[in-house]
Amino acid sequence: MRRCLRLELTLAAAVLLLPNLVEAQAFLEDRAAREGPGFKTGRFVLHPGVAAEGGYDSNVFLESSNPEDSFLLRLTGYLDFATLSPQRQAEGESSKVEPQKITFRGGIGARYYHYFSGRVQDNVGADVHVDFAYNPSRVFSLQVRDTFRRTIRPFSDPNTPTGETISYGHNINNAALDLVGRSKSQVLEGRVGYKNTIEFFDSQLYEYGDNLTHRVPAQLAWRFFPSSAIVYDFEFANQRFLNPDLIATSATLLSNNNRVRNQVGYNGSITNTLSLTAFIGYAVGFYELLQDFDDVTARVEARWTPRPTISLEGGYNRDVLPSFIGNFTLINRLFVNATFIAAGALSIGLKAWVSFDKSGLALAPDGSFLGTEPEREDIRTRVALWGEYRFKAWLSVFAEIGYLADFTDFQYLGATALLDPSGNYQKVEAWIGIRVFY
Repeated sequence: MRRCLRLELTLAAAVLLLPNLVEAQAFLEDRAAREGPGFKTGRFVLHPGVAAEGGYDSNVFLESSNPEDSFLLRLTGYLDFATLSPQRQAEGESSKVEPQKITFRGGIGARYYHYFSGRVQDNVGADVHVDFAYNPSRVFSLQVRDTFRRTIRPFSDPNTPTGETISYGHNINNAALDLVGRSKSQVLEGRVGYKNTIEFFDSQLYEYGDNLTHRVPAQLAWRFFPSSAIVYDFEFANQRFLNPDLIATSATLLSNNNRVRNQVGYNGSITNTLSLTAFIGYAVGFYELLQDFDDVTARVEARWTPRPTISLEGGYNRDVLPSFIGNFTLINRLFVNATFIAAGALSIGLKAWVSFDKSGLALAPDGSFLGTEPEREDIRTRVALWGEYRFKAWLSVFAEIGYLADFTDFQYLGATALLDPSGNYQKVEAWIGIRVFY
């Protein structure tokens, strides 16, 4: 249960970290949950995977008028390397599972994109991850993680008037070290750690957004009943932009800052079919330039599984997140996800969210307003339908169609090369393909 709790919190933070940058992520987001049996090599298992997809994007550059569309080709491959799971350890003559002193999972994946319009250059996205744990089930344990992610799809208006655009390569590396202590009864668990995040862009056009963030997180969890816990989270973050001279000549004013956030809440099962996550917190940010922030944060998620073939999830999230304009963005997001499995082979799902976002005071480096309003307010929404049919446990065909939209009265005043898209855009994106994940 504790691992699931940490995973849920981590994924939620990752999804919401940059609300203005949107990219379809192929099938690499949750490889451990989707993989097949793999190839056993001693105490380890190799999990390879490939996919070929064809797609269509009705608004490649998230433009508010005269959108450019394009067909796309995406080729994906990955290889993961992991220690044996408890289920695989139990295979063979003996069903006895010994606690593992060391667990490890690592992997590398790459996604090649080709736009048939010719305006966006061919490029390769990538992800690399390492997750190491020493004594994961003992009183004291150590966890070391590192993830690198590279995305290359456009996140703003075209940065050239005609012809091929300049690279939108966006790279983020997260490294983390956690020291974990537990009571012998496993009722109490505490952790303290260090996280380092470096974010940088391929093109000099966007290098003003390169930044480094140091984080010190801490967590205390009290477990009760078989699968419930009360959790307290704390984090201090120090963010510094690496090219202050470029900020002075860029389109938007960015500021070094310190942020503190904490939250307390419940995560666990209510019944055999219903689980709940509910947190309330407070976040503050202190910036060298422009306005600071302090606000209440909240997160509520309910998950209902009336049958093994039906899963429903919905919730609300209120958070204050880093932003490339106005220092920060306050979001209020509602979401719902639904999955239905038929005949053990066909999966059909719905993913939908709507977010009411408001930035801090958005200025250019010369102190003038960045747009037609002092702050940017948006209503953003995305709805997607997806389906997958598995011929084998490791072979499937899949399809997804999604609608993404932004509605706002805010318009930028002549700004170019922004790491934030313009408003009032709409787009439809569709994918179909075949994947092998063994």
